This record gives sequence, structure tokens and C-alpha cells, in this order.
Amino acid sequence: MTEMLTRQFMPELEVRSSGDGRTITGIAVPYGRPQYIDSRLTEQFARGAFNAQLRAAHRIPFMRDHGPHGGNLIGKANELRDDAAGLYGEWRVSKTPLGDETLELVKDGALSELSIGFREGQNRTLSGGVVERRTATLTEVAIVMAGAYGEAAMVASVRAQSTVDRRAEAAQILAQLPVLSADAELLTRSAHGGSNLKYGPGSPLWRYWTGPEGFARYAGAAEPWTTLRDALLKEGVPATMADGLATNVMQATPAGRALFASHHGKHA
Repeated sequence: MTEMLTRQFMPELEVRSSGDGRTITGIAVPYGRPQYIDSRLTEQFARGAFNAQLRAAHRIPFMRDHGPHGGNLIGKANELRDDAAGLYGEWRVSKTPLGDETLELVKDGALSELSIGFREGQNRTLSGGVVERRTATLTEVAIVMAGAYGEAAMVASVRAQSTVDRRAEAAQILAQLPVLSADAELLTRSAHGGSNLKYGPGSPLWRYWTGPEGFARYAGAAEPWTTLRDALLKEGVPATMADGLATNVMQATPAGRALFASHHGKHA
């Protein structure tokens, strides 16, 4: 049997107070995001890499640290789904002392990173030497303290097991936003200096898309994340960065996080 590998991701965790608040939802693995692992390996996961596990989500354990590294079981996956941003999952945290402790640490922000355990399947080498994981076997998902992938994987929330009307929540947020001005497109482009864009926090592009006008441009769309990603591509953001940047922009504000949870939490 092939060796189990692990990869960590840094989400922004949020615990919802509705219901019993014991279900963690979000993106476990980002797709199409090249990540430096070490001097010999830069890798990314292809969309659909874990499709073989989608129909047997309950068999994927949810851990507090990885099992082979001394971790303990705290729950299981209720759902795994292939999504535009990555592998979307919902994990139910069992009502055990360690499960309760984990949820409290997540609420306090002391635990904020996810890690997957997987075994290699089919790989291919892309231009630039990036190894793309085309297929892999997911063996476990764990909450850990140290991450490798940065901001790429987003755990949207810890929410109740009972159904939550998140669309209504997003609608309330939209109702409080200012009306989109007619010159929003010109404002966006003039602020960024054409094709010489800077993408990180504090840049004009970041400030615009995390502000109320930028939010209003994609929040009312049927597919907000896709609409934002496509808009970023039109702004000149490289295709290799657009997916991760769209996710990070949505996760940067409370309104964006609520919309991200509403969008990625709905059933296909």
C-alpha cells in the first residue's frame, strides 16, 4: 500500500451559534492552486481528484491531528462534493470531550487549519515542473495547528446540523449594502493601473473587491464565487491565481464569508 501523505491548509474558521453548532463546513482541498512543498516538489490538485470518495463520505474520518501522528477521531464527514473552488465537505463533530474542546478552540481562533491525508493516484507534470494530482485517495481530514497551503482552503463555518436558511441571511446582508454606482467598472480599472495589478491585501484591487461596491457586483449573482473569479480574470489576474484569490476575497469580510457559506453550502 502506498504511503499516506499529508497536506495542510489555512482556513478562516467561524462557529455559528444557530442550532447545536457541531457541523464544520468548507473547502478541504483547493483545486488548481500550485503550492511549493519542498525543493523537489511543487504540486496542485486537479478538480475531481477525490471523486472516488464522494459517495462514501461517511467512511472518511474527521480527526484532531492526523491518526498516524497520534491524533484522535472527533467525527466523520457527512458530505463530500466536487465544487468549483475545491473539495467541499461537511464534517460532524461528535459530542465528546475532545470534540467539545476542538469546537471551543475553533471558536477562539486557536485552531484554524485543516489537513488532509491522502494516497497518490495518477499524477502528471505541468509546465514549470508543477506536479498535478489528477487522482488521489482521501484517507482522513484533520484539524491541525500548522499549515502548508496558506489561505487556499477555506472552512466556511461550523454550523448546526439542522437546516439553516443561508440564502435569507445573504439577502439581509445585500439589503444593507449601498447601491452599486454606475461608474464601478471605471473605478475598478483606474484604481489598478491597467494590467500592472497587485493582488494581495492592501492593494487597490483587494480593497475594491472586499469593499461594498465590489461585493455588490458579484453578491447578487446566481453563482457569486464564479462571477467574482471571472471578474478577477478580466481584471488581469493570472488564471493560476484567480481561484484562490476569489476565495480569499470572499473570506476577507463577514458579508463575504456569509455569502461563501450560503453558496458553497447549498446542495448540488
